[in-house]
Amino acid sequence: MRTLKVVVALLLAVAGLAGCTLFGDDPGPTEDEQIQKILDSYASFTVILANDATDAERKNVEAALRALPGTTGVTFVNHDAAYRRMKQLFSAEPSQRPEIEPEDLPESFEVRMTDIAAVQKIRDDEGTVKSLPGVQDVIFPCTTVRECREKHSPRPTASPS
Repeated sequence: MRTLKVVVALLLAVAGLAGCTLFGDDPGPTEDEQIQKILDSYASFTVILANDATDAERKNVEAALRALPGTTGVTFVNHDAAYRRMKQLFSAEPSQRPEIEPEDLPESFEVRMTDIAAVQKIRDDEGTVKSLPGVQDVIFPCTTVRECREKHSPRPTASPS
């Protein structure tokens, strides 16, 4: 009987030393790790074309984007597709939708990357994409957990006096 008690005590001690994962105490990924995983899953940026970009410039921009290290896909968004997206964004409050025509919205490229580190490298070398003829602007998301927290966390408001 004493041997059985010793064996049970040893089993319990081993389970405790193993971090109690047998009993569901695994904390899982931290919030920062979850955010990093989301950043990597949606690693992309947008290249806005100038309104007067020629077909040749558009093709050259697309070729340059496809050649960037870490690029996994490039999608062209024409005026009509941009307009449909805008309408969808305002679908909950159509009265707030701006009165514009599809041609008023710029064409763009959405560039998907392997991970957010690849996006960061392109953003750090600002001139690589923005200086291409036909490019008006480049829009990058936040690329680190810290940057996302600073950009998207609620700001404290001053207390009334």
